[in-house]
Amino acid sequence: MNAYLFIHHGLHITKHWMICLIFLLCCSSITYSSPAPRVQFEAGNKEYRFGNYDKSIGIYEQIASSGYRSSTLFYNLGNAYYKAGNYSKAIVNFERALKLSPQDEDIQFNLKLSYLNTVDKIEPIPKLFYEQWWDNFISLFSSDTWSKIGIFFCWVTLLFAAIYIFGFTILHKKAGFYGGVICFVISSFLLLSGRVQHQRLFDHKTAVIMEASAYIKSSPEEKSTNLFMLHAGTKIEIVDELQGWKKIRIANGNVGWISDKDVETI
Repeated sequence: MNAYLFIHHGLHITKHWMICLIFLLCCSSITYSSPAPRVQFEAGNKEYRFGNYDKSIGIYEQIASSGYRSSTLFYNLGNAYYKAGNYSKAIVNFERALKLSPQDEDIQFNLKLSYLNTVDKIEPIPKLFYEQWWDNFISLFSSDTWSKIGIFFCWVTLLFAAIYIFGFTILHKKAGFYGGVICFVISSFLLLSGRVQHQRLFDHKTAVIMEASAYIKSSPEEKSTNLFMLHAGTKIEIVDELQGWKKIRIANGNVGWISDKDVETI
């Protein structure tokens, strides 16, 4: 009787595992992609190689406006803007590329190079150690990579579940049960990491100043008090929005309002 209850209880738990895993696999498999417009992209690369940066920018922007997103596209677009002397637009596109490929050293280097051409040198407020650790951890991989690793552990969890169900000995069943629980926790954590990274990709809570200089206001109206001035290329965090204005926070913690037309979201 005890053996029967043990197996029955195990099958009941495994059923819930299966439901959770199928749900996670389905959710993590939902992606939206379109074939890369290779002909246009190569045409843009050709114009870039010949030094026709404005033409290459036009082609790359046309691809981006079609909804296609790629770290390579944004990286090349950033390079073209940099060569054309538009450092603000270069920063925007390098930041977008970095969201898609957070560990790409070429993107990181060119982004730092672009920031050297900006006026504002703002010292950021140090993050708490666990916030810094979490940011560094999430940035290890792109959202797609996190999801792929998570899905792999989902399948490993299913394998352990099969060992648990069909194991002939108590040792096999224990190995299947505990191995499955551990892999399930790991896969859930990895898929959560991918989800967080995906949300960061589309949250649009950061932006770059596009105007040569822009006053930051005390309230969302033109006649309000000027708090301080920011210059082209400065990265800001968007805190709130109201009727054509954005409430922003800069790296040192100062906040204020700026007109929509003066910034471009990343």
